[in-house]
Amino acid sequence: MKKEGMSRSRFLKTVVVGSCSLGLLSVNGLRLFANAAEKNTPKAASKAGSGESQIFPTKENPILIDGKGKRVLIYTEVHEMNVHQSNVHWGVVFKDGKFQDRAILRAYANQLDFHDALVRIGAKPGNNLSKDTVGQYVQGDTLDIKATWPGLAKELSLNDIFVDENGKPFTIKFGGNRKASEEQKTGCVTCLESCWISISSNANYPQTGPIKRFLNPNSRFKGNANVLPSDGKPVILIYKVASASNTRIKSL
Repeated sequence: MKKEGMSRSRFLKTVVVGSCSLGLLSVNGLRLFANAAEKNTPKAASKAGSGESQIFPTKENPILIDGKGKRVLIYTEVHEMNVHQSNVHWGVVFKDGKFQDRAILRAYANQLDFHDALVRIGAKPGNNLSKDTVGQYVQGDTLDIKATWPGLAKELSLNDIFVDENGKPFTIKFGGNRKASEEQKTGCVTCLESCWISISSNANYPQTGPIKRFLNPNSRFKGNANVLPSDGKPVILIYKVASASNTRIKSL
């Protein structure tokens, strides 16, 4: 009896077909594996806005130096009390300073670190005031100050976010005063009249004493309630020497 069997040609054909099938399975398996791996691999975070690589200060890292743009950026938060009522002197104060409760904006950056950061970008302090220079005006490089916050997608000037009841614009100068600031511990970053303690202050008004400031202040100031975000919300302040080239922020 003739044994049933597979012819040589049929056998070879079976081997070839089987090999091709295994090859396709292997390729498809690799593709499936690759697709699964790709799905499980985290993608790089997209940059904010129009692809800019802007970095902004935070509560945890409240002061940044932009060496290329010669800017100092600090993280602050709105103190709503001084948005709805005026004060006679205080604009931006470090949150751990003695006068933080009088600020329009509370800074998370220590005022001494802020001073040193301004020096690093090439700003020159005036250092012309002391407790005995009542009636004189702060000197030093004029500082251009801009503000932005999440969702704003533009920069505003200090004149947009702060209000002087006399209607004057703000002319902020780098007063310096590092030693006095360290000794007095007021935390003042930016005061709104010439000040011998604050790191920067407003040259539109002379230095005055505490009694005169209480009885007959140079002016009164508050935050602009129509512009600033609500209590405790972040405001990023950007300081640079007024003559420095302008670097705009498109988005935050």
